[in-house]
Amino acid sequence: MQRPVPAHPCGAWPVISVAARHFGQPDGLTNYICHWSRTRNYVYVETPKVACTTVKRVLQAAELGRADHPLMPADVHDRGASPLLSPHDDPGAFLTALHDPSCFRFAFVRNPYARALSCWLDKFVGNEFENARLAPLLGFASGEVPDFADFLRAVAAQPEAGRDPHWATQSYLLRPDRIRYGFLGRFETFRTDFLRVCGHLGIGEHAGELSDTWHATRAAGKVASRVGALEGALIRQIYDADFRTFGYGWDPALV
Repeated sequence: MQRPVPAHPCGAWPVISVAARHFGQPDGLTNYICHWSRTRNYVYVETPKVACTTVKRVLQAAELGRADHPLMPADVHDRGASPLLSPHDDPGAFLTALHDPSCFRFAFVRNPYARALSCWLDKFVGNEFENARLAPLLGFASGEVPDFADFLRAVAAQPEAGRDPHWATQSYLLRPDRIRYGFLGRFETFRTDFLRVCGHLGIGEHAGELSDTWHATRAAGKVASRVGALEGALIRQIYDADFRTFGYGWDPALV
């Protein structure tokens, strides 16, 4: 059963910085998802549930020079420990990087059917800690495992700015209508696309063998069995902008 949906903490983040105003997002969200390297002159804007763990691990290792560097974060998602700059570190220079033709801006996107299913499987079904943290944001009890349709109904009931980044639309996170990206890679061809990015940045040696961690939930192979008519309609409703902006087909049978 769907519960009343509380406001997400993101909604309490004031939109105060120039960068956040440029993205049209709460300040804390923009600061978290933007990873900036002056050394190699790039900005990576992450999309949760789109191989961001792998990307950040490689970029952080490259920034420090090696993966076993003593300053390498134990948790690549610990924004404060990351060797990559955030917008807050130098707001004016970061805003310049967003417009500088010489700065390489890139991101990765994923089929909305598979991304939504992966989020539910990873954060609500397969991880007790994450469930306890995130379920209340959608109005469920901590530890409660909603079925996929109820999860989607709760997401649909939230305003975009109040959604957790794991289930926010990719269009809202990346803002391709405002940011001119040099490259938008796809999760479906991640290995090839990310190696191209690493080659362009001159950090290919840090990519290693690219372990298959980005396929942790194997969501794409489960879409046919998990996404019925109701779930499909809800995903198309929630992620309409992603289907249109990133050119993904509407038929879940061909994910």
